[in-house]
Amino acid sequence: MRSALVAAQSTNGSLLKTTAEALGKWKDLLRNYTKSVDEEMEILLKFEEMCQETTKEFSPIFSKILPYLYDKEVVSEDAILRWAQEKENADESDKVFVKQSAAFIQWLNEAEEEEEDE
Repeated sequence: MRSALVAAQSTNGSLLKTTAEALGKWKDLLRNYTKSVDEEMEILLKFEEMCQETTKEFSPIFSKILPYLYDKEVVSEDAILRWAQEKENADESDKVFVKQSAAFIQWLNEAEEEEEDE
């Protein structure tokens, strides 16, 4: 999947569009194989790995893919927040995508706090 996405792209915008299309096509299959938060976190870790390996192509769009995965219910709020929490004590190089996605993670945290208050 990754090589097909990278090969067809020349800009971040088109890469994001193609990635979103691929995820849209495969989201039901992904959901079928992710029955726990741990399995959802594996998806996040795999995207993180892909972005690290192809920094030039994927790295800039990680923070846009994360909300897409959440919106399409491929990964849950719990999985994203746990992924971010596990990265808190990691090396700086392992925090790149958490920092890149800080606004979205903060939004999830605030939404979770509002639910707890109600």
